[in-house]
Amino acid sequence: MSNENLKDIQEKIEEFYQAVQANWPGFKTRVGQEQMFAHIAQTLSQAKSPKDVRDGDNILVVEGKTGVGKTLGYLIPAIVFSKLLNKRVIISTGTVALQEQLMQKDLPNLADLSPISFEYALAKGRSRYVCNIRLEQVSGKTKQTALFEDANWDGPPKEQDKDSFADALLSLNDGSWNGDKDTAPPEITDSMWPRIAAERSSCLGRHCQRFNVCPYFNARRDLVKADVIIANHDLVISTIASGSKILPDPSETLYIFDEAHNLPQVGIKHFASSVGLIASTRWLEKIMAAVLRADALLPDSSGKTVEEVHGYVEDLIMHTKQMINSLRLANFVTHEQAIHRFKNGELSPEFLSYAETIGPLAIALNNRVSKILQQLNDQRNNSIDKDSFSPAILEIGSYQSKTENLSNTWHLMQADANPPIAKWVEWQDLGSTFDFKLHASPISAAQNLAQTLWSTSSAAVLTSATLRTMGDFQYFLGQTGLNWFPKTNTLEAESPFNYEEQGTFIVPEMINCPSANAQGHTDELSAEIPKQLKDLKHGALVLFTSKKQMKQVHDDLPDDFLQDVLMQGDMPRNKLISQHESRIQDGHRSILFGMQSFGEGLDLPGKLCETVLITKLPFAPPDSPVEEAKSEWLEKNQGNPFYEISVPAVALKLQQWVGRGIRTETDHATIIVLDKRLKTKPYGKKIMAGLPPFKRLM
Repeated sequence: MSNENLKDIQEKIEEFYQAVQANWPGFKTRVGQEQMFAHIAQTLSQAKSPKDVRDGDNILVVEGKTGVGKTLGYLIPAIVFSKLLNKRVIISTGTVALQEQLMQKDLPNLADLSPISFEYALAKGRSRYVCNIRLEQVSGKTKQTALFEDANWDGPPKEQDKDSFADALLSLNDGSWNGDKDTAPPEITDSMWPRIAAERSSCLGRHCQRFNVCPYFNARRDLVKADVIIANHDLVISTIASGSKILPDPSETLYIFDEAHNLPQVGIKHFASSVGLIASTRWLEKIMAAVLRADALLPDSSGKTVEEVHGYVEDLIMHTKQMINSLRLANFVTHEQAIHRFKNGELSPEFLSYAETIGPLAIALNNRVSKILQQLNDQRNNSIDKDSFSPAILEIGSYQSKTENLSNTWHLMQADANPPIAKWVEWQDLGSTFDFKLHASPISAAQNLAQTLWSTSSAAVLTSATLRTMGDFQYFLGQTGLNWFPKTNTLEAESPFNYEEQGTFIVPEMINCPSANAQGHTDELSAEIPKQLKDLKHGALVLFTSKKQMKQVHDDLPDDFLQDVLMQGDMPRNKLISQHESRIQDGHRSILFGMQSFGEGLDLPGKLCETVLITKLPFAPPDSPVEEAKSEWLEKNQGNPFYEISVPAVALKLQQWVGRGIRTETDHATIIVLDKRLKTKPYGKKIMAGLPPFKRLM
C-alpha cells in the first residue's frame, strides 16, 4: 500500500473516530482503544493479495482487558479499510451475545455516524435454515416423501411430528416464519430440525423449484451486498474446513476474531470426524435403491458405475458387520467402559486390518457416489425437463454427505501424523439401542489453522480480554499456529482500569490442599466462605470447578448464610441473575454460587459483584481422548504435559475468572482464591504473573 493511500485511510479513521467521540452515548477516550486503532491500521495496511508471501506482518494479536473498548477499536478501522481496499470484513465471535450486540447496537449506530456508507449482515451456516423441499416432503406434501426419507432416516416421522411440520410449512409459505432455525415455530424441536435443515450435498441451488423463496439463498443475497459480515468461529472454521463458499474467499477477506481465546478448541472440533458403525450399515443397505433410481435417469450410463457401487456397498456392509461382531464379542467398549483410545494414535493389529480393508472401500464408494451426483447435475443442466432430476439429486446428494463423512473418518483413522491423530472407539448409548462410534481428531488446531487460514487470509486481527498466559502470548500463538509466522504482531492494549487502586487480591491461609486432600479442602470451604464474606454488603460471585463440590459445600453452610445464596442449576441462568440484581437493588446482599460457565462472559458491574471468591484453581483433568492423546505425545517427546498444557490453561482460565470483578472504571472488587497452591507451588508465581496488577495481600 502506498503512503498516500495509507494517509487517506488514516484521515478517514480519524474523521470517523471524531464523529463517534462527539455522538456516541457515554463515550470516553481510552488510550488502549487508540492503541488498537494505530496497530490495526498498520496491520491491515499489510493486507495481502492471493500470490503474496505471508510471514505474519498482516496478522495482529491484541489482548484488551474489559473497558478498553475493543469493539469500537476494531470496527472503525476495519470498516474504513474494507471500503478503501475493496475487501470484505468478517467479524467472527465466540458467543451469540456479542453477535447480537454488534448487529442490534454497535453497527447500526456506527452506520449513522460513519463518513463512509457501508452495509452489514449476519451470516449463519446452511444448516441453520430450513430446506423448503425437505419440509414439504416430511409434511407429506410431495410424492417423493418416501424416497428422500430413506436417505436420511430409519423411518418416517411420527404422525404428531408431521402435523407440526405441516404447520411450520404454512408459516413459511405465509411469511410469518423466515425459515431461520432461531425463529422456528416452538413445535419444531431440536431433534426434529435435522429432518428439514438445508444441507450442501443435496442442495439444487438455482435449479431448485423453491430457489426464489429459499431462506438460505435469501440470506446469501444479503451477504453478497454486505461490506461487514458478522459470523461465529464455528461457521468461519467449518466453511474453511469443508471448502464451502458460504463466506467470501479468505484471500479477499479482512478477518476480525473477537473472543479469540475460543478459536483453538473450535479449530480442533471442525477438523475432526466420526461415524457410527451400526448406523452406517443401515444407510448402506438402502443406498443401492437410490443409485438405481438415479442411474435410470442417465441415458449414457453403461451400468459400470452402478456395478462398482454395488460391489463396494456389499463389501462395506460385510466387513463393517464383521467388525461390529468382533467388537461385541471382545467387549472392546461397553456401557460401563464407554471409550477405548488407541495409544499414540496407533491402531491395534486387528483394528488396523479393518481400517486397511474398510478405508479404501469407503473412499472408493464416496468417489463413485460423487461421480453419479455430478452426472445427474450435468444431465439436468442439459435437459429441457430439469425438474425431473430434482428428486434424484436431492436423494443422492444426501447419501453423498454420508459417504463423504464415512470416507473422511476412515482416512483419519489410517492417517499417520506428527503430532498424532487422536483415535478412539466409543460405546454410544442411544436409549433402547446402541452404536459403536469411531472418532478421529487432531490434538491441535495449529497446523490446520496455519495452512488453511493464516496462509490464505488477506489480513487478520485476533482479540480477547485474555490471550496472554503467564505474562506473554506464546501459549496462544502456539495453539493457533501463529507461531509459524515470525512477523505476527502482538499488542497488550493499555487498560483504563487502575487495578492496584480498584482491586485487592487475597490468598488466605488454608490448611488443606485441593490436590492432596480434596475432601478436607471441601469441608474447609464450608467454614471459610462465610468467614471471607462476613463483611459483604452487596453482591458476590463464588466460583466452583465441580457441581458435586458446589452442592456439598452448599449443603454444609449455616442457614443464616444460605438465605443469601443463589445457586446455579436451581433455576434458569437469566432468572438467577435477575433475582440476584433485584435483591441488591432492594438493599439486600446476594451471593451467586456458580461453576465454570459463570467465570466467563458474565457481566456484573458495580454492586452486583464486589467480591469474586474462587474456591480452587480451575485445573481441568485431561479426561477427553484428545487431551489424553496430547499429554501422551508430549511425554513421549520429553515434554511436560502439566507445565505445557495444564498450567497455561489454568492461568488463562483464572484470568477470565478474576475478570468478573472489575467491569467499569468505577468498580472496586476483592478477589479471593481459597487455594494454597498459588503460594506453595512453583507454578503459582507463573500463574500470578499473568493476572492484573491488583494490590496483593498474600
